[in-house]
Amino acid sequence: MIQPAANPFDKISPTALMVAHARQFTDIPYTQALATLVDARSAFDQLLSQSSALPLDMAVMIEGRYKAINQAMAEFAPTQILELASGLLPRGMVMTQDPNLIFVESDLPIMLSRKQKLVQQLVGDRPNLHFAVIDVTAQPSQFPIDAYWQPDQPIAILCEGLLMYLDQTEKQRVFANVRELLQIYGGVWITSDLVDLESLHRRREISPALRQVGAMIARISDRSKTECYFDTFEQVQQFAHQQGFQIQHQSMLNIMPQLTCLQPLGINPKIAEALLADSFVFTLRLR
Repeated sequence: MIQPAANPFDKISPTALMVAHARQFTDIPYTQALATLVDARSAFDQLLSQSSALPLDMAVMIEGRYKAINQAMAEFAPTQILELASGLLPRGMVMTQDPNLIFVESDLPIMLSRKQKLVQQLVGDRPNLHFAVIDVTAQPSQFPIDAYWQPDQPIAILCEGLLMYLDQTEKQRVFANVRELLQIYGGVWITSDLVDLESLHRRREISPALRQVGAMIARISDRSKTECYFDTFEQVQQFAHQQGFQIQHQSMLNIMPQLTCLQPLGINPKIAEALLADSFVFTLRLR
């Protein structure tokens, strides 16, 4: 059996296991089963073996961004969805319970092959759930055209936990690829990934354990935060505008009543509120 070829971005994949471990302490469907099947706890313990404190607060960010993206997406009621770098996210399995919705999960070959097997174990075949190998930074674009989409219906493109691993040149390529797809079909791009250092530093002051997580992720992914984050929120807006997008943002604080990870992990609600107030979900449309 031929194994999928490695990609430099595969170094980021272990972070999906850490996130899967945190996500299982929420009410998001399939997350406990996914965490068990991939033994996310062992990966979490191994990655954080040198940390002085368990970063339980990260569950706030993980649950918050998932639900904030879902909330933003609900405003558009899309019938066609492309999720970039879907990793171990359960969104495809959850949403394709609606047979009228087309959902395409994408990732690099190694992760996507693993995800397909997990989906098969958990829900079997779903004719409206598809899998596409995509390197989001590749040019010419690897984004699927015509393979899955209805030409008269717009597309919602989603990503969470992707862009903060990419430098500015790589981000420009992703924006170009998204722009190309939206120019053909129309639609919207929803993401939580346009992170700036000013807000990131504030969150890490609120939760020092998140600082340890950031250092660990930078180490295992070999991606420098100075290359992969924007300096300020204004820089985020300027960058999106330069790439041909209108951009709107919404604080994740309105997700606070939906959080379910606080009680099982003993997280202080005041900490959770402060973290979510300084975190955002972004909606991008073509200018």
